[in-house]
Amino acid sequence: MTTFIDSEFYNSNIRPRAEAKASAGVFHLSIMHQLTSDKLFSAGLKIERAKQHIADLDVARQAFFAAEPYRVGTKHDPQTRKLIYYVVSVEDVPTNILLITGDVIQNLRSALDHLAYQLHLTGTGKTTSKDLVYFPIGGTNATEYKSQRDGKVKGMRQDAIDAIDATEPYKGGKGHQLWVLSKLNNIDKHRLVLIAIGSAFRSIDLGAHASRSLQQLIRQAQQTIPDYPVPIPPTRHLFFKTDPMMCPLKAGNELFIDAPDAEVNEEMQFRFDISLSEPEIIEGKPLLETLHQLADLVGKIITAFEPLL
Repeated sequence: MTTFIDSEFYNSNIRPRAEAKASAGVFHLSIMHQLTSDKLFSAGLKIERAKQHIADLDVARQAFFAAEPYRVGTKHDPQTRKLIYYVVSVEDVPTNILLITGDVIQNLRSALDHLAYQLHLTGTGKTTSKDLVYFPIGGTNATEYKSQRDGKVKGMRQDAIDAIDATEPYKGGKGHQLWVLSKLNNIDKHRLVLIAIGSAFRSIDLGAHASRSLQQLIRQAQQTIPDYPVPIPPTRHLFFKTDPMMCPLKAGNELFIDAPDAEVNEEMQFRFDISLSEPEIIEGKPLLETLHQLADLVGKIITAFEPLL
């Protein structure tokens, strides 16, 4: 279950909301500052708008965590006597978080289509066009992608089409994340139920568990050995992530099983997050991190295509 150390804080050390709001419109290495071509101005605006939504999402997410939506309890298994830490209750993720997520995804997908339209205008030599042109994304492999591509790239120069193909924007390709973006965008536009987002179990404090065991050993030694020279060390918190995260989190989910007749460790901590969990598309991945990754990916693609305009 545990795979790597979690260096993020989710239920503690929450950034003040005022600070998050103040940073909502300021982004390091802004895409608008990187672009020199006026032809990509609208695409850049879409990315900036997506980043503003991400900042708003972070504020909403921190407010949700500050309300302490997760309760963890303990019980002993009647057969094995093992101590079990489990979820007592979990609040639903607020609707505004789902709506903001849809806005982020829509703006990122739209940025790629703005790029495609400019590539079309460059290829045709026109300043405006009524043609419907899209950045082609889709298919479960390269062959399927190319069979769907041609109607979306009409008017583009061959070097632009080749550059798009090189991103491999289909399931399992180098641009697999673009396929995820497109699928999520389609869901948000066409399904009455919003994108599947839920609470998730992110990481466990195995440092506190190990510290308790060490402290108990030293106490036992102090009781049997006069002037035992080793002092009892303080509890050290070290979190390990679960991958994929347990999602959607539900009341009754078991988080950790301790030894038989173990005493409850009040210093044990559990961290939770909000994750994307669309079956067969993206499952158990942290929402905010994933949206940042998608925004960075789209921004890199936009700047990479600038020389073709």
